[in-house]
Amino acid sequence: MSALHPGLPGLNGMETKHRNQTLGPLLRNFPWGNCGHSVLDNFTLFAANAIVVLVMAMVFFIAGRARNEVYWDSWGLANVVIGFALLTFMFERFLPDVLTTLLPNSLLVLGFSLRWQAARQFEKRSAPRYVMLLPAVVFVAFCAVPPIYSSYASVYSTVNIVLTVLAAGCTFEFWRNRSDRKLSRTGMIIAYGVLTGMFAARTLQGLLATNDMARHIPDDAILTIHLSVALFHVTASGAFALALAYERDATELRRLASRDGLTGLLNRSAFETRAMAFIRANPELPFALAIFDLDHFKRINDLHGHAAGDRTLVACAQAFDETFDDNAIVARWGGEEFVALLSGLSSAEAAHAVETLRAKISRLAVPADNTVIHPSLSAGICHSDCGSRDLEHLLSHADSGLYAAKKSGRNRVKQIVNAAA
Repeated sequence: MSALHPGLPGLNGMETKHRNQTLGPLLRNFPWGNCGHSVLDNFTLFAANAIVVLVMAMVFFIAGRARNEVYWDSWGLANVVIGFALLTFMFERFLPDVLTTLLPNSLLVLGFSLRWQAARQFEKRSAPRYVMLLPAVVFVAFCAVPPIYSSYASVYSTVNIVLTVLAAGCTFEFWRNRSDRKLSRTGMIIAYGVLTGMFAARTLQGLLATNDMARHIPDDAILTIHLSVALFHVTASGAFALALAYERDATELRRLASRDGLTGLLNRSAFETRAMAFIRANPELPFALAIFDLDHFKRINDLHGHAAGDRTLVACAQAFDETFDDNAIVARWGGEEFVALLSGLSSAEAAHAVETLRAKISRLAVPADNTVIHPSLSAGICHSDCGSRDLEHLLSHADSGLYAAKKSGRNRVKQIVNAAA
């Protein structure tokens, strides 16, 4: 992605000479000061930023075609706009005065507004296009005020204030979801945070400048530092955006691989993996295993259709989520069967939790054509204090409890009180 700045001075010989006379002693104090004039040439730094940002725009557009995600197009368009802003700065001496003042700065504001839009889209937040265009419109309107337009220092301060806010907005969008602990997200926060700081520093420079500032950006050491930081930002933010998207897609694929496609609960394989990991990691913590089966589910499918049956399963899965706490491991075991590991509960507490679920299921009213379905379920429980902590052994005894519940009339809970091998 990119980053950059208001007005490169016309690159004629007089201005270049003046820059060298005033900045030469200062720049020689930098570690790179003796490495040759070309290293410090701001025109070259502008060109490098423009090339990288436009290349990243092409990469984003290609990613958008491959992934069909709207934020790639927004990022690509933002980079194109910023790239044109940079080219305008590079060749502003060919532009009339009014365009020199407003065109490159307006493009830069528009580009970063689109960056903010892309960041919000990436994080799945609303980003209306008219809101994203507002900063550029406000900037142009503000600069049209004669006292502002007549002072380039005021224009310079204004554009950098707006860019500071937009860059900070992008930083905040990525920071808000930091709980996912993705390294590439940290990279994005740093890349945009550093740029925010640089824009803020240039705002201070504009506020401290006198009103006789030439009608172009000061070609000084601060500009050189800023363009170097911008080049880091362009490269780092683009690379980290691609990496963050890859990390997020990989996380989603792992989630989908472990989830039942209809109910969103864990699938059988994922349940077994997590349950065994829990038992190994908590050798002393009590827990209960419960197996559930919807009563007469085949009849629901036969009378009301499979779509109604699916709605019933989804409604029951939601009841599981609402009843059991976050420590419970819940899965769709297969067909109309569910399973749950309830951790940290005594035998009586586990029985009460399962009974609460059974009662909640019995109160459901699932719409089906011109009627409603009132499902019920039976359950069997086996607690770890019954003589075993072996997952397969406890599941077998919980299944025995389920069989007993169905045999005794369904819509009830049966607990196995002795699971010793």
